[in-house]
Amino acid sequence: KGADKTNMPQANNKSKKYNPDRGIKTSQKRLRRLASELSLAEARERREIASDLHDHIGQALAYVSQKVTGLQGNAIFSGMEKDFSEILSILEQTIQYTRNLTVEISPPVLYELGLSAAIEWLAERAFKRYKLRVLYTETGVSSEIAEDIKVFIFKAIQELINNVVKHASAKKATIHSIWGKSNFEIVISDDGCGFDPKVFEGDQSSNCCFGLFSIRERLSYVGGNLLIKSTPGQGAEVSLMAPYKTSDETIND
Repeated sequence: KGADKTNMPQANNKSKKYNPDRGIKTSQKRLRRLASELSLAEARERREIASDLHDHIGQALAYVSQKVTGLQGNAIFSGMEKDFSEILSILEQTIQYTRNLTVEISPPVLYELGLSAAIEWLAERAFKRYKLRVLYTETGVSSEIAEDIKVFIFKAIQELINNVVKHASAKKATIHSIWGKSNFEIVISDDGCGFDPKVFEGDQSSNCCFGLFSIRERLSYVGGNLLIKSTPGQGAEVSLMAPYKTSDETIND
């Protein structure tokens, strides 16, 4: 008459339950990986654009400049010397602008000579463009750095130098690289106005310090860390710590 409940299969009380914290962490890892992949794809596209500018537009402008120079010599008594001089002046300015733009888009020194040489280039560029004296030193010898980490660290240092110029009111800055066996550290310090690091650690850090927040997230993804030391009125020190290679666990996440 009634079903024998004693023989009915019982529900498995040990079934896995959804863990929201684990889901959030998984989503964060995927977002970080996506951000890393997008950044690397952007760097490759910028490098291709810079190469096209140099190989096509730059060389074409140089060829036109040579031709105009030849015409100027042949037309020395035609009364058009002034016109040719103006044309050549404009061409030279355009060639120089193209070269500068090529370097801004994707510095060849980063890919041809490595991160150390690229940091030295950033230091020289900071003085030429902003009159900010940047001293670069290093300890140890660098191992080969994975391309995505190398591109990211270069962009991070570039952004930190820009922050010093825009916000620190500093007269000088230093960059020191410490090359270890499996990890490296790059310390950027300045003698500027400094700030309270607690602002960066608060809930609003992503709003007021988005650049630093982004750098910290990217470093966390590759297995590195960001350390900030600063006191209002006493300058700031930012340390970027990262491995030479991305771990297999991160790659296969």
